Amino acid sequence: MPSAKMQKNAQYIELGSYQYWPVLVPRGIRLYTYEQVPGFLKENPYITDGYRAYLTSRLCIKSLFILSNETVNIWSHLLGFCLFFTLGVYDLLAVLPTLGASREDYVIYSIGLFCFQVCMLCSVGYHLFCCHRSEKTSRRWMALDYAGISIGIIGCYIPGVFYAFYCNNYWRQVYLLTVLAMMLAVFFAQIHPHYLTKKWQQLRSVIFCAVAGYGLIPTVHWIWLSGGFSADIVQEFVFRVLVMYILAVAAIVFYTSKVPERYFPGQLNYLGSSHQIWHILVVLMFYWWHQSALSLTNHRHSHPCPDYPHHS
Repeated sequence: MPSAKMQKNAQYIELGSYQYWPVLVPRGIRLYTYEQVPGFLKENPYITDGYRAYLTSRLCIKSLFILSNETVNIWSHLLGFCLFFTLGVYDLLAVLPTLGASREDYVIYSIGLFCFQVCMLCSVGYHLFCCHRSEKTSRRWMALDYAGISIGIIGCYIPGVFYAFYCNNYWRQVYLLTVLAMMLAVFFAQIHPHYLTKKWQQLRSVIFCAVAGYGLIPTVHWIWLSGGFSADIVQEFVFRVLVMYILAVAAIVFYTSKVPERYFPGQLNYLGSSHQIWHILVVLMFYWWHQSALSLTNHRHSHPCPDYPHHS
């Protein structure tokens, strides 16, 4: 039995059926049920407990170290940031020099990993401060989170397009400019006052699916320019592209469907919910694509550009 002092400072949370664990929380912070939190926090009715709410910025930061239904969301991407920061340092100091990287390679890798890190930090910021007592502050962090997703997608596109069209400067520029224009359009859409409302929730999902799905166009074009599926470079790397899209589709399916908590309401409040799975899959997808880009870079530096006709 916990001491009387511990009982006074502890709340008991449910982790699955009939399992209660004491959670020590700083003074001024408590956990709420779904019915008790303000409307702007009611995103998922199948997560029934463990909400932080009505907090000042200082208490939001303190809540980083308590167990709530946002703990895995916060720490998965905080650790993800540390992963991509460490990879960036290691790549720039150890990996790229051994590949005989050019100045362009260093720039492309720096941009890609920086985009991943920004995406991770924007996500951490939102999940840490979404419980702010000010709805306006919470919405601002949500907007940053969505902006971070766009930046993360840019971090996938830039090295992908650069090395896929390494031997075709014209199409490389076309696709890079198209991607940047598309992302600017998404950023401008976020300015719309209704963009972050629940009414536009499905539209937001459609927009991001379209932005991610657009990558199939340069992928098919790259396969064609490379000489089809029989080309060595296509056989070597099309599997990597396929795995990345499988991870992306799986992440989006979990994100939009609210599975598995939809089938186990109240049982996955703290661990195993769809948003947590989405977070982990995003980190895996970024890491997989980073490793794929390194492999493709190595291929480009060890194989001269083929003399295929540059179709336009």
